[in-house]
Amino acid sequence: MDLLSDVLQLLSAQSYVTTGQTTGPCWSMRYPGFSGMKFMAVRQGKIWFRLEAENHWRALSPGDGVIITRSAPFIMASDPALLPVSSESVPYVRKNGLADYGGEDSLLLAGKMEIDPVSAEQLLNVLPVVIPLHSTSDSSSTLNWLMTRLHDESQSNRPGSALAGNHLMHLVMIEGFRSWLFSEEAQLHGWIGALQDARIMRAVTAIHAEPAKSWQLMELAAIAGLSRAGFARRFTETTGTSPLNYVTHWRMQLASKALRLSTEPIKHLAFRLGYAAESTFSTVFRRVYGVSPSAHRAASRDGPLYRLSSFRDKHAASDKQE
Repeated sequence: MDLLSDVLQLLSAQSYVTTGQTTGPCWSMRYPGFSGMKFMAVRQGKIWFRLEAENHWRALSPGDGVIITRSAPFIMASDPALLPVSSESVPYVRKNGLADYGGEDSLLLAGKMEIDPVSAEQLLNVLPVVIPLHSTSDSSSTLNWLMTRLHDESQSNRPGSALAGNHLMHLVMIEGFRSWLFSEEAQLHGWIGALQDARIMRAVTAIHAEPAKSWQLMELAAIAGLSRAGFARRFTETTGTSPLNYVTHWRMQLASKALRLSTEPIKHLAFRLGYAAESTFSTVFRRVYGVSPSAHRAASRDGPLYRLSSFRDKHAASDKQE
């Protein structure tokens, strides 16, 4: 698979249609934050949008939208000068699958993507709070087609419409990410920067395909078509970490998910991820997460979860193969 697909699979990403809304000519509402990521797109009219914590308004016209990547309260309005009221206090009528707030001047579609909050740490570190989607982008025709189909499914009562809508929402979210990733305003940094360098991308794809392999720097450099020194320098400049440290962190993210979501014995997991001994695996895991694999598994069920350390953590692995 490709890098974005691998990451979304690691996150156990699931998307589904939540709702949409129609509104009249004069309104302003504050919406609460929520876990996961939220997608919103204007299909009709003009809507003003901003995060509650910011003063910058975005004008959204038909075909425009946003993906909110974190739990952040936001405000939408027909006029930014209006004083917002809580959306939870405004009555509405459910009509054709949408929240009807008393008018048809604007139409908004919305959905969300649920993700594994622990695995999401590395993704959220490189994403802005708001990802803008523009009707003038190269992928706008694809997005518009998907949103039209999504709207049609939400309005229909055909068999399977709910499931079809959820799958369409997932495609909308992926296309939204694609649109932003290759836009001028993305300013990619961290591991996601590999998407902008085909040679580094080849090496990262190889790592993801065989995480248990005992990767050597020369081998990865050959896959990228670069010298050893040139590859190491370019990889670090592109992703913010060294190649072999990336291997270690990817393994540990896979390990974390397996520990939290399965009952696979730690010894088996260690061997599956390329470690000859459970003790070696446990040492690396403790260095990255700060706790033992068994404690990490217990914490996910009984208490607070531990975060993955930064690629730039002072205790991060060097270019010595684990």
